[in-house]
Amino acid sequence: MNDTEKRRAKRRRKAGKHYRTWDLGNGIEQATPEAVFKAMGGLPPDLDWDALAPSVVPILPRRRPLPPQAGEPFRVTLPPGIPTGFGIDIGPAFLVVGTSLLESWPIGPAELVATGLENLRARMRGVRARDLVAQAIDGVPVRVLQSGVGCASALVLVPDELARIFGDDPQCLIAPMRDLLISLPFDADRSFVGWLNEEFSTMDPNGLELDAFTLEAGAVRYEVLRPPRG
Repeated sequence: MNDTEKRRAKRRRKAGKHYRTWDLGNGIEQATPEAVFKAMGGLPPDLDWDALAPSVVPILPRRRPLPPQAGEPFRVTLPPGIPTGFGIDIGPAFLVVGTSLLESWPIGPAELVATGLENLRARMRGVRARDLVAQAIDGVPVRVLQSGVGCASALVLVPDELARIFGDDPQCLIAPMRDLLISLPFDADRSFVGWLNEEFSTMDPNGLELDAFTLEAGAVRYEVLRPPRG
């Protein structure tokens, strides 16, 4: 285990993400149903806001729809134009905050958004540029971040934190999984970017339904990609 992996494992333990998993292949692991049920059993029975507030984080749109019994999730469109939901991090899974649960709390949407973003910043505070893994995919240089705390993708909602970790040079980014963010050259061929995004997103049962982002002059912009090459 190298230093980057050791730091990630330490953040995982601190965030309560040390649980039994299944190996799905291609480096993707999924929590076992037993781990999820055990974590859900530890929730306060009344799902009290004061108890759960420290665990609320923003979650980005996923490819697969939620099961009907999950109810209607609360979503709000945040810059750079992403329909964003919120989840209660219970370790091996996120309990999606629905409209009915929000209505039972003594807060409104604005406080939920502010709390989720502040929690995101707090979780990512220990992540540094040294945690990026540089490699080349099909000859294209990329930098990869897996934070270990389950929400690297949501960095696109906080441009200052994104630039702190990835630098403020112009770049293209994709967020195919909740805890995976990949930086590519700003002028990377967009058909390649789309293909890479699709490849990673379809590996994960909870893969995200997003296109690409650009970071330039401290601003994050959403970019719709052309269909990925076959």
